[in-house]
Amino acid sequence: MRYFVLITFVLFTFTNCQSQTQQACPFPYSNMQQGDQCGFVEVPRNWDSKHSETTKLGYLVIRSKSDNRKEDPVVFLQGGPGGGVLDLANIYSQINLDPDRDYILYDQRGIGFSEELCPNLNLQLLEIMALDLDIEQEIAELKKRIQSCTDYLKTDDRQFSTTTSAKDLEALRQHLGYKQLNLFGGSYGTRLGLKYMELYPKHVRSAILSGLFPPEIRMYDHLFSNFSNSLDKMFTDCANTTDCNKSYPNLKSEFFEVYDTLKTNPIMISLNGSDFALNQQDVLLFMHQMLYKDNTIEGLPEFIQALKTRDENHIVRAINQFLPRLTLINLAVYYAIMTADEGRYNNQAKLNKDSEHSLFSDTGLSLFSADPEVIKLWPSVKVKSNPMRPVKSDIPTLLISGDYDPVTPPSNGAVVAKGLSQDQHITFTNDGHVPVNSCFFGLAKQFLNNPKATLDGSCAQENSALNWD
Repeated sequence: MRYFVLITFVLFTFTNCQSQTQQACPFPYSNMQQGDQCGFVEVPRNWDSKHSETTKLGYLVIRSKSDNRKEDPVVFLQGGPGGGVLDLANIYSQINLDPDRDYILYDQRGIGFSEELCPNLNLQLLEIMALDLDIEQEIAELKKRIQSCTDYLKTDDRQFSTTTSAKDLEALRQHLGYKQLNLFGGSYGTRLGLKYMELYPKHVRSAILSGLFPPEIRMYDHLFSNFSNSLDKMFTDCANTTDCNKSYPNLKSEFFEVYDTLKTNPIMISLNGSDFALNQQDVLLFMHQMLYKDNTIEGLPEFIQALKTRDENHIVRAINQFLPRLTLINLAVYYAIMTADEGRYNNQAKLNKDSEHSLFSDTGLSLFSADPEVIKLWPSVKVKSNPMRPVKSDIPTLLISGDYDPVTPPSNGAVVAKGLSQDQHITFTNDGHVPVNSCFFGLAKQFLNNPKATLDGSCAQENSALNWD
């Protein structure tokens, strides 16, 4: 998840490599219908060079089949940074917010079908976590494993930054011929959406941004405290709920007993067919991921109980619910964008300071804790201008938060709203990062139909009780 100033847009000629209607897509998409379009657009590898060669962006346009088709499409901005879309087009195509509008999916540069950078580097994550290493050892191991990618990057002249990605999106808009877009971004996609709103306001009709990550908030300033606050909320809510407290009395103290035991006695499990030593920082990362969604939030007490009894089958079933989130991110693009967007800040000092006020001041958050060290050595092509400052806009914007979000809490939405003159901020009770449910889709559809009308967001609080059993 994560990352923006008005810069002169340089016109280039963009080449359509494969965009004829009904032509077979170069990625797996089985629902191709009349009018749909898939292909590539070529954009400069370096937007600051007048003589730059190009790189390709893969895209899919699902054309509205409605008799009331509108001319302004919805474009999906994936999070991460580094999250792919087109490899799972059959899944992402099902979240079309409005049948009256075309729906655009695309892989950002260096990801998936957009000339993927250092493929499969992300698979090293679980391999490193599977070893019983402390944080310092994990960092050292990660540095060794990314060496081949960093060596390659010294020969790859592509720029990576949120500003760069916003320029790419504008190139895609021009290529497809739309006058205005409706932005739909989640997590890091909200930062990309805000940047595009800042650079190209005339081409944005509205924006729906969920799991807010504004440019003026640094990833590492509150990494531990956001997680700690979210986890502590879970402990408190369970203690204050009769059924949960009855089933899991003293949950918080029991967890810390288990947590202390893991320091010297990890739980051995089998994950993806390989042995995995589940130690302290691994458990923290997995619990961090469980706080992303309501159905896994409510499973946390039982997960802690399984850790206590060392119930391998239950632990593996719980982890498998969210494991794809850890393995589908392009790690090289993630580091490249984080280096451009946040590399000039003293991230390690911020991380250390934040950890002092968390529940886990003596333990790192597996692999996230390595980010500042990796960013310091990550090769990157200089970006002329990529400021991390608040975005001001009068574009109608729907802001969505979840009150359990361990990475982009509702307070981030309040920060974004300071710069927006036409915003509505709705927080979903008992939900986590980027809430997606029938209430959200209903609100999004109403907003798209009339972005300036006041929404009734009461459904975000109704029928949201967690089933702790």
